[in-house]
Amino acid sequence: WGNTGANKLVFGAGTRVSVQPNIKDPDPAVYQLRSPTSSNTSVCLFTDFDSKVNVSQDPNSTVISSNSTALDMRAMDSKSNGALHWSDSPDFMCDNTFETGAFYPSSGFPCDATLIEKSFETDMNLNFQNLSVIGLRILLLKVAGFNLLMTLRLWSS
Repeated sequence: WGNTGANKLVFGAGTRVSVQPNIKDPDPAVYQLRSPTSSNTSVCLFTDFDSKVNVSQDPNSTVISSNSTALDMRAMDSKSNGALHWSDSPDFMCDNTFETGAFYPSSGFPCDATLIEKSFETDMNLNFQNLSVIGLRILLLKVAGFNLLMTLRLWSS
């Protein structure tokens, strides 16, 4: 009874491994974002849909689509399914772009970085702890420098 090779998986030459995500009740949503400077430019973002959903669109459409459906959200260290369609047509709407129940236009949910900055609050204790760590590091460097200086003086005399 040894531990050698106990946790290894060995597959034969004809074995195919397929990993299927097990997402329970995905909650898809469509967000429409319009440019504040140009009323013609509009983007539809379809997020959090099931992997089996087909997000293709009519090939005769004037809408430009992204080919990738995996969104890498590095800020949250996660990945999600997502599709992106955009158009320069003034009458472009996201309602019928994707077949989904939830639709959120940009007027209800503005995408503005200044709104996030206004609501950002920092933690006082965290700032104090960071300042304390910096102070202790400076103190440690001073003590180490003083000890080195005194050691060199003792050796030289």
